[in-house]
Amino acid sequence: MTQHRCTSYALVKSLKSWLLCTLVFCTIIAGSEANAENFLSRWDQTLFDRIYDAPPYREPMWTLMEGITELGHYRAVMGISVLLMAYGDEAHQETGRLLSSAFLGTGLVTFGMKELIGRKRPLDESLGNPAFPSGHTSLAFSSATILGYRYPKWRIPLYVGAGLVGFSRIYLGRHYTSDVIAGAAIGTAMGMLVWHQRVTLLQWEF
Repeated sequence: MTQHRCTSYALVKSLKSWLLCTLVFCTIIAGSEANAENFLSRWDQTLFDRIYDAPPYREPMWTLMEGITELGHYRAVMGISVLLMAYGDEAHQETGRLLSSAFLGTGLVTFGMKELIGRKRPLDESLGNPAFPSGHTSLAFSSATILGYRYPKWRIPLYVGAGLVGFSRIYLGRHYTSDVIAGAAIGTAMGMLVWHQRVTLLQWEF
């Protein structure tokens, strides 16, 4: 048991380091203008151009992506959390509370970085709602991480679903690839942090 815990701790520590490196890498890209003459920005723009479904939109793919992207909306994430806390058994209620904690932590980091970096969205001429990192993606991955820990058999489908949310954000023209990768890193890291601090968090009444 002790050896298993040590191995798990080492894996988590290694993954957190990888996620941090990914986030730093994407932040460097986001700090450059989309038309800047450097390899990273050109790579980001090229991937966006290849994935984005420019008008005329292809149906039913466009409608499908619009539906998938809503799974990462804060209303969907909080809706699942509230349902679990209101109608679930004790284990489901705990899962709902952990989802809420991950939602709050992920939201603070994501929207703090949005304001700090101030990156325009790919199709916007001026800065409206900042792009970096992708909020839908970060919330989808934080939820997938919590639910994946709680329901291990569903971990792969949950991450596939979160990945599709991220892909939809590019396909619909809302984000660059680096926005999505950074969102995935933030959401995964926050989900891991909340899960490994669950004993402390579940002592709080809310």
